Amino acid sequence: MNPSRKIEAGFFLFLAFGTAVVVFFIFKPYLSALFVALVFALVFKPVHRRILGVFRQKSVAALVTLLLLLLLVLVPAFIIGFSIADDAQKLYTSFVEGEPLFKNLDTVPIPFEVEIEKFAPDIRGRISDYVSGGLSFVVSRFGNVFTEVVSFIFKTLIMLLALFYLLREGRPLRDYIVRLSPLTNEYDERILNRLEDAVVSVVKGRLFIIIIQGIIGGLGFFMFSIPHPVLLGVLVSLAALVPAVGVAIVFAPIIIYLFLVGATVPAVGLLVVASVVGFVDNVLSPFLFERGLRVHPFLILLSILGGLTFFGPIGFLAGPITLSLFFALLDIYPLLFEGSGNQNVSH
Repeated sequence: MNPSRKIEAGFFLFLAFGTAVVVFFIFKPYLSALFVALVFALVFKPVHRRILGVFRQKSVAALVTLLLLLLLVLVPAFIIGFSIADDAQKLYTSFVEGEPLFKNLDTVPIPFEVEIEKFAPDIRGRISDYVSGGLSFVVSRFGNVFTEVVSFIFKTLIMLLALFYLLREGRPLRDYIVRLSPLTNEYDERILNRLEDAVVSVVKGRLFIIIIQGIIGGLGFFMFSIPHPVLLGVLVSLAALVPAVGVAIVFAPIIIYLFLVGATVPAVGLLVVASVVGFVDNVLSPFLFERGLRVHPFLILLSILGGLTFFGPIGFLAGPITLSLFFALLDIYPLLFEGSGNQNVSH
C-alpha cells in the first residue's frame, strides 16, 4: 500500500471511529430500550413466524405480535409493578403506625415468647425497628421512581417501535451484521446462534421459572392469610436465583415464626408450598435449560448481580447474555487459529 493510500485509510478509520463515538452517545439514552426490544424480538420470534404464516404481510404480523406482547407481558408487568409498590408502601405505613406484622395471628397463644424474651429482651421491638428502617430506605426510593414515570413511558414507546421494526426487518438486519463482520460467516452464525440461545434460555428458562415460583409462593402466602403476599412473592422470585439456599431465604423465617407462635396449620401449609416451589425448579430446569446457557449456576448468579450493578435494571438479562457471548468466543477461539494454521500449511 502506497503512503497516500495509508493516509487515506487512516483518516477514514479515524473519521469512522469518531462518528461511531458520537452515534453511541446519541443512542445512549435509549440503549436499554433497544436492548429489551432485541430480547423480546428473539423470544417472540417463533410466535411471529406462525403469525406471519397466517397473515403473510410483514407489517401486519409484526403489529399482531406486538399486541400479543402488550396483552401477555407488559400489561400484567405494569399491574404487578404497581401492586408491589402499593404493598411495600402499606407495609411501611403499618410499621410506622406500630401495627403488628401478622395481625390475624395475634390471638394465637405464644408458648415460646416468654423464653425468647429471657435471652433477647424486647426482640419484637428490635425486629420492628430493623424492618421499619429497611422499608423506609426502599419506600424513599419510590419517589424517584414516580418522578421518572414520563421517561419510562417514553422509553417503553421507543422499545415497542424498535420491536416492531426488528420483527419486520429482523432477517435483513442479521444478514447485514454477518456481512459487516470480518469473521467468516460460519463463525458469525455460530456466535449469533449462541447469543440467541442465551437470550431464550435466560428469558424462557430462568426468568420463566422464577416467575412461576414467585406466583406459587405469593398464592401460598395469600391462601394462609400472610400479609403482603405480592411483595413476598417477588422476594421468593429473587431468592430463587441464589444457588443451594434459594427460596428458603424467604420461607424459612416465616415458617419458623409461625411454628413459634403456635400457628401450626399455616406453618405446615407454607412448608408444603415451599416444597412445591422447589419442585418446580427441579422439574422445569432440565427442559428449559436443555440448550443455551450451559454455565454453572453460581456464574449465572454472579453475572446477574454484576449485570445489575454495571448495566442497571436490564443487567438481569445483559449480564448472563454477555457471559454467554464470552463463552461462545472461547469456543470459537481454537477453531479460528486452527483454520489459520491450516491456511499457512497449504501455502
